[in-house]
Amino acid sequence: KPYMEGNMKNIFKIFIRDIKSITKNWVALTIIIGLMILPSLYAWFNIKACWDPYGNTGGIKVAIVNKDKGGNLQSKSISVGDEIVTKLKENKALGWEFVSEEEGDLGVEKGIYYATIIIPEEFTKETLSIIDNTIKRPTLIYKVNQKTNAIAPKITDKGISTIKAQVDSNIIETVDGL
Repeated sequence: KPYMEGNMKNIFKIFIRDIKSITKNWVALTIIIGLMILPSLYAWFNIKACWDPYGNTGGIKVAIVNKDKGGNLQSKSISVGDEIVTKLKENKALGWEFVSEEEGDLGVEKGIYYATIIIPEEFTKETLSIIDNTIKRPTLIYKVNQKTNAIAPKITDKGISTIKAQVDSNIIETVDGL
């Protein structure tokens, strides 16, 4: 037992001596403090960035091109494309930009937009085809810039699902209003 006490005293003496020598050497002190702080900073920023990646998507620009010409339903003029654009202007899930097709294509090519979603000319007619029993599924044209970011296609898929939900609700409102 006295042997252990003697060793512990020596260990503490060596420890205290090392601490004193470190405090006298500012380079060693700086390196040690850096090694203590940098991993926590790295973890903090990494956790903050990954905490909710799909919740903070307002800055992701997605171009919307509305080429829909509209249609008629029981002598009433309807444009599902315009209704979608109106709803998307209220929606802050993504940074919707309403542009021409040329601007959208160029923007995706240059990396200004993560994706371009085109509402085609016949979108309303295809949507209203359920009433004529000549059902034709309306489609959106979706162009994504795969090179911008690996996560961008997944996030812009959220935009597509948002638009599909808008289309479904518009169809239900249109048919229900008859």
